[in-house]
Parts: sequence; C-alpha cells; structure tokens
Amino acid sequence: MGPLEKLLLVLCALCGGSCGASVLIIPGEVGGQAVLPCSPIAENTKSVAWFMENPKKDLLTCNKDASSNPRYSRLNGSSLVISDLRLEDEGLYSCQNCSDTTDAVAQIQLKIASGPHNITFLIYPTKILPNGTHYTSSGSNITFSCSSYSIPEPANSIVFNTGVKPELFDSINASLLTFSLSNIQANYQGNFTCSVVNPLSNKTLIHTLQLLVYYPPTSYMACNVENTGAPSGLSLTCSWLNGYPSPHLKWENNGYLLSNGTSDTLVVTLNGSQYDNGQKFTCSGNYLMANEIKKETCDVHLGYPMPQSNALRTCLKGENVTLSCSVSGDNPPAVIAWLRNLSNPNVEIQSGTKYQIVQINKVSYLTIVNCSKEEDEGHYICMAQNGVATREIYIWLDVRKPHNIVGLVSAILILFLIVVALIIGTVLYCDPQLYIKANPFRKGATEVLILVESEEEDELQEVGHSVVSTQYTDAETSSPATANGNVCKHEVLFHSPPDNIIPDLLIEVSEETGGENVEEDL
Repeated sequence: MGPLEKLLLVLCALCGGSCGASVLIIPGEVGGQAVLPCSPIAENTKSVAWFMENPKKDLLTCNKDASSNPRYSRLNGSSLVISDLRLEDEGLYSCQNCSDTTDAVAQIQLKIASGPHNITFLIYPTKILPNGTHYTSSGSNITFSCSSYSIPEPANSIVFNTGVKPELFDSINASLLTFSLSNIQANYQGNFTCSVVNPLSNKTLIHTLQLLVYYPPTSYMACNVENTGAPSGLSLTCSWLNGYPSPHLKWENNGYLLSNGTSDTLVVTLNGSQYDNGQKFTCSGNYLMANEIKKETCDVHLGYPMPQSNALRTCLKGENVTLSCSVSGDNPPAVIAWLRNLSNPNVEIQSGTKYQIVQINKVSYLTIVNCSKEEDEGHYICMAQNGVATREIYIWLDVRKPHNIVGLVSAILILFLIVVALIIGTVLYCDPQLYIKANPFRKGATEVLILVESEEEDELQEVGHSVVSTQYTDAETSSPATANGNVCKHEVLFHSPPDNIIPDLLIEVSEETGGENVEEDL
C-alpha cells in the first residue's frame, strides 16, 4: 500500500469511515462481542489476514492460525471475532486473502458504544416525602436536571406525562440537560421522565420522578351543625375545600378531641341532649405547604330554639284566622310543628283543607279555615325542636259571633250628637260676650239685649244706686216703618246717685251735660 492510500485510510478513519461507499460500519458495545465479515472474500477461505489501521496493528496473520491475543479469532475461516470489546477497539479494519498478492483494503469501521451509565435526574428546590415523591408550592421556581455518562453523547430529553399525551419539555444531544420552570402551577403536577438514548447502540435509560404542587385552598374553612333526624342527634361538619393536598382536620370540645382525619371534610355525630345551650365546638385545620404550614379554625355554638307568638288570638265564627310562630336562637335550625291541646293532646296538625301550614324562613303560619267555636276554640301549641332541645309555646284561640253592625253604628251616631250638643252648650255658657243681635221670628222689629254681668250688678248694689226703668216711644215720620204704624220702643235705665255724693260734683255734672245737649241741638 502506497503512502497516498495510507493517508486516505487515515482520513477515512478520522471521519468515521464514511469516506467510501465500500466501508461497512459495525457497532459494538463495551464488554460485548463484534463480528467483522471480510466481504470480498468468500467464507470458508482457509487463510485470511486481519489488520487494524491507525495505528497499524496485525491482528491475524497468514503465518499463524491464531493470534497471540485470545480476544481475536476467526469465524468460518474469514470473519474476525472480537470479544470483550473495549473503547480502544474502535477504528478502521481491513482483511486480506493470504493466497492473493494484492494489498489489503480498509473496508470495515468498528464503532464502540458505551453507556448510558449512571443516569441522574434531579428536581430542585423541592422537599421529598418518605416515599421519594418531590413536592413544592405553587408559584415556586423549579429547575430540572438530567445527566448521564455515554459514548457517543446520548440524546437527552425530559418529558412531562400528562396522562393523555406526553409533553416534551426539552431535548439535547448531550450528557447534561437542564431547564427551569418559573411560577409553577398546579397543572404541572404529575410525573416527569428523563430519557437518555445511546444513538449507536440504542440503549436507553429512563428515570421518572413524581412532582406534587401544593396549593392552599381558595375558600375559607366552614363549620356547621345539623340535625341527623334521630332524637337528639347532631352532626358537626367541618370543610376546607379547593386545596391540595387534603388538610388535617380535627373537632374539639373544651380541649377534648372528638375526631380527626386527613380529608377536605370531617363529620362527627353527637348526642345533643348531653350539651347545654351555647356549647362551643372548634374545628382546626392544617395545610402542608413546601415552606410553611397554613392553619385555620372555625367554631360552632349550640342553641336552644326559642318560639315566639301572640298568646291570644280572636276569630269571628265562619271566618279564617292565621296564627304565626317565629323561632330564634336555634342552632341547628329547629323544625316547627303545630299541635292541638284538646281531647287528644300533642297531636300534630297536618296541612290540608281545614288547616293550612306555610313556613317562610324561621316563621311558621297556621291558617284555620271557617272558624267554629265547638271545633276550633282552645289552645294551639307551636313546638320548635332541634337536636339540642324542644321548646313549646301556647296560643289561645277565642271564637266569637259576629256583632250587629247597624246597632253599633246607631249607637255611635247618637253618642256623637250628644257630644256635639254638650260642646255647643258649654261654649254658649262660658262666653259672656256673646250677643244675639237679630230675632228671625219678628218682622220690622229689632230687640237689643243688654247683658249685665253679675259682678257689675253687685257693684251697683254696693254703692247704693237705685235703678229706674222708663220706656220711651219714638215715632219716625220719615221712616216707612213709622208710616205703617210700627214704633220703636227703648227701655232706658236711670241710676240715681247715692245720698252721700258731694253737691258740687252734681252741679259740675249737670253743667257738662247741659253743654253737650246744647251742642247736639245746634
């Protein structure tokens, strides 16, 4: 073989044996076995020599039937068998027929694969449960790392198994693959698989990790108490929903543990008759987070039902009447029932044609149709019952006959007229300044009534005045009334002075009076 051919063989070996169409690539794996056929030479040829190029190495020569290295042997007289493959066995091989004088030609490329080995798959920062499951909190930043040792470099990929169709997160032809997720949410909770494939041997290694994304509940913890339907039966319910994982809940009463468990809802059944009004029960819950534990509590207070209603109701015979009963303070909510306390006490009234029962929120209404004194008058019982206690209230129904409306209206009218008459009489009696100036029963005559108060009359008597009454008749010629013979009569009262009056005062009074008369005459 000339220098040029040797140079071509070296270049072909360096480029992986792909420089010639006649070059055959044979894969092998470390520790395994490879069989290299000598294609130009028929099988069962008695003598075939094998060489390794770059570096030049004689493996099987024509002069020896076996090699000094037990890892090399012939198969069917012409093929080369290499056992316990090693990385240094990778290279370009050639074969030559010993009976042929031509030079050996490189024709087989042996490639040795190793791995993948020691695959490592990490998800961080996370916390690990005893079963090896990783968990983190929603909103965290997570890094995924997958690495392995392989020759040649493997195809490295990370896949998220959604349960429907695997989702490829990232892939690379390298021994190490890393990528990060920011603000991870609950929809990325599941299994992640790191897959490493040797492209030469197709040997594959996988590693799967489960990642849980914890998130707190979006709702508040809720507690309530309900009736179970059994006598004095109570059911305490505590719920803390829409979070992952399920919280740890427990019911307590005055520090005494009633029940606990890991669940979204915790229910405990009690005998309500053993507890007093206002008894307190507490439910507490813990949510496990990646970096903290979220806690919350809620309380329930038991309450006796307190029915309230009017103690007396009246119904007119033949009409309808509605009794009402409201309940307060009950926890759990009480059941309201109506009972009759007649010949057969404590018989619950059922809604029907005679009785109609309607309940709105915590108010119950009992309507009695066509009231009858014989059948409907008497006590009615409003009973409120829950798992804590039973309370009752009595209501008396009085059935009366309808009243005579005409007689009642007449009596009211007469009473009204009497009151009006009394008011008018009182006004006329108490007002001393009231004058009656006209007489409607007489024509052409006018009477003037002068009222003298009793006090003034007494004063006149005290000073000793004597009263003289004189009537004067005036005739008016110019008046049409005078012409018809009508006259006007005036009654004048004269008062005589007392005997002990001073004479000078009388003279002065007479002069003043005379002067005034003179002026009037003028």
